[in-house]
Order: sequence, then structure tokens, then C-alpha cells
Amino acid sequence: MELPKPLRSAKEADLVGEPCPPNLLRWLATLPARVIEILDRLAEQGHGAWLVGGCVRDAWFGDEVGDIDICSTCPPEEMLNLFGNDAIPTGVEFGTVTIKGDGEHFEVTTLRTESQYRDGRHPEQVEWGTSLQEDLSRRDFTINSMAVDVARGLLYDPFEGKADMEANIIRTVGNAQLRCEEDSLRILRAYRFLERGTGQLWRMEPALKEAIQLHSKRLDMVAIERRWNEVKKILMKSGAGKILHTMMEDGVLKYIFPHCQFISPKIFDAMDRDAVKELTVPQRLSLLLVEYKPKVVFEAMKFLKTSKTTMKDTCRFHELLRHLPQPMAGELRVFRHCLGQDAAPHLMLRTVLSTIGVTIHGMPQMNVEDIDKITAMWDTLQPSRAPSQCLVDGHWMISRSGVGQGIRLGRLKEWLHRIQIEKDIDDRLMLERELSLLPFNHGDHEHWPKLQFP
Repeated sequence: MELPKPLRSAKEADLVGEPCPPNLLRWLATLPARVIEILDRLAEQGHGAWLVGGCVRDAWFGDEVGDIDICSTCPPEEMLNLFGNDAIPTGVEFGTVTIKGDGEHFEVTTLRTESQYRDGRHPEQVEWGTSLQEDLSRRDFTINSMAVDVARGLLYDPFEGKADMEANIIRTVGNAQLRCEEDSLRILRAYRFLERGTGQLWRMEPALKEAIQLHSKRLDMVAIERRWNEVKKILMKSGAGKILHTMMEDGVLKYIFPHCQFISPKIFDAMDRDAVKELTVPQRLSLLLVEYKPKVVFEAMKFLKTSKTTMKDTCRFHELLRHLPQPMAGELRVFRHCLGQDAAPHLMLRTVLSTIGVTIHGMPQMNVEDIDKITAMWDTLQPSRAPSQCLVDGHWMISRSGVGQGIRLGRLKEWLHRIQIEKDIDDRLMLERELSLLPFNHGDHEHWPKLQFP
């Protein structure tokens, strides 16, 4: 297969390469033009430049490649001058410059050597280097320590990452104890790489497993936002339940959920069911923590420093899981209106939970016998004709009811709005008839029905 052209050969690496296999050559033939331009300009200045890390790993598997990272012998200061306004100094202290493309950005990082990692995350001192072999030797796992020379069509794999990918093994580059001490986030990354969309877990090399169990407490040295970012990616994997269960058994999960340290194995199994794989992160979190009370889950979200949207969506979905609508069409319409896109996942999860016998918020499940009736009725429920907003306004209400402005009028409108959704009314005349039947001239308005679930 023909390689992308034009592209001049950059400075050679200090490694012996092997011809790229067909799967990598197919990927190289589809590289963005901007990547070729970056590599060519670095080569023109006499520098070495290679595609490196995760993009090589994903391309080898034939997966969709996300970020394309480049490493080079070019120092960051020279890169800034070389690419001018297209260069962004995103991490020059660590040798990283981001180069702008057509709606894309590409990170170019200078080869480097590093001193000790005393804070468990960052090296104390970074020096620019010229050795690709040394640069690859400081990376986390063998599957992430491969590089490609595009112009020559060569793959550099000094730590046998290709063999480990073929054997489905996660193994560190060099000493596992040292790798975990240097950067404790590698502990979570090891679990994230355990599964690649098949639902089946890879094996973790025994030395890495031992190092993780010994050094997991060092995760406290990693910013909680970084920990959450890794776990969020794990949550969306096909085998998330298996991975999280393994993390709990290895004593790692408590550094993510210190408020919820024990989770039933039944829940982990449920997380890997096909129906659950379509859920969002907040919905999956709600399932994972379903046995804990809403207050505890709120504290767990605060600890993780998730976005406000993730916190709100998780806490709301989790809290409502305790409740089921009545098996009546009107009740289901109100349920659908109030929960929106969460309605169907809510019923699906309640069905799953009814089969595994765990508690919800620490209490036995209620109305389990109604679930089949509810889901059967839900499946036959017609799309809503009634608009989501109330068909009438305050002036209309005053003229038809004689109730003056104030709280009582607002509560009456809310009651009528509920009837509109409940009976799927899309006509004002029909709503006026419903109003005429309401006993709103009597009774305490605080007890009138509201448009809410539960």
C-alpha cells in the first residue's frame, strides 16, 4: 500500500524498526494532510518525528483513532517559532506544543528525559532529549510504547507491545513498582486498558497486579478530577462491571468512592448486561450506587468534583429509582413527561434490579409485582399528543375560573396542566371542560395534584 506523499524522511531513530504491518499501513494512508505537513516541516529542519502512543495502539487494532500524537527531537521553543500562529504553548514546560489544523489540533511533544516523580504524578525536572528509545522507555505500558516513522513505513516496538496486544496482556515498561510510584494515575489507566469493547477482560501481568495492590494508596496523591476522568471512561466500557469489580477486590475502588466502599457483585454483573450498555454515565453511576441513600450519593459526587450537570443528573436519576409509576396510562404519561429521556432507562433498570434482588437506597424493593404490568403498558403507550407546556395561561384561567391572581390560581393551573398530560389533551375546549369538573372552589389548594413524579 502506498504511503502518504509528499513526505521527506526525518532524522532516523536510535532504534531498529520493522516494516509496518498492513493494518498500520492502511491507517497511514488515511492520515490527515495536516499531520503530513507537520511531519514534513520537522523533517525539513533536520529533526526526527514519529507518531507515538495511543494512536499507534488503536490503529494496530483497527479501531477508530482519536488523537494523533507526535514526538520529535525538536525543542518546544523552536516548534513555537517554526509553526508561528498555528502553535499553542499548551505544555511547554513538559515539551508539548499543540499545532492547529483545519478544525483539529495535534500535540507535538519533544523527546525528553525525566528525574524522580516525588509528587506521584509529575517529574521534578524535565530535560529535552534526542533518543526515541529513552523516550519510549519512560512510558506506562508496552502497548502504549510503540512509535511509527511514517516516511519510512517503520514500526518501533522495543518493549514488545505488539506481542502483549496479541496475548491480551497489560504490562508495564520496565519495573512495575517504579512505574506505579512515578505516576499513580497509571494504576487507573491499567484498569481502563483491561477491556477493548469485547466485554472480555485482558490479563494484568502479575508484577503489575502486585505493584497496584502495594501502591494503590498513592492514588490519594492524584487530583480527584484526574481520577474521575479515568473512571468515567471505565464506566462507559462494555465490561465496566467486571473492571470495577476487579478494582474493588484489589482495594482500588475505595479511592474513587470512599463513601461507598462495598458494592454488591450482583450490581457489577448487572452493569454488563446488554440493555445497560446504552445508558449514560449518570445512569450507570446511579445503578452502581443504587444501594446507597441519596445523601450518600450526593457526597460521593461532591468528592469526585464532577461537573454540575453530571452531579445533578446522577442525583436526580438515582433518587427517582426508588419510585415506580402506577400501572395506568395516565400515570405513565405523567411519568414520561417528568422524566423525559430518563423514563425508559428508569423502567429498564427497575426491571433489571427486580431480577437481582438488591436493595434500593438501602431498603427492600417496592411494587416489584407491578413491574411486568407497568412495562407492558409502557410498551403500548402512544406518543404524546399533548404539548409539554400548558395550553392555557393565567388570563385564560382567571376568565374561566373566577379565581384571582395568586398562589391559588397558580396551583389550579398546575392541576389543570397535570390533567392535560394525564389525559393527553391537545385542545383548549377539552381542557375547559376538565376545568368545569374540578372542585376548585372548595378545599385547601396545598393538597391539589401537581404535575410531578412521584
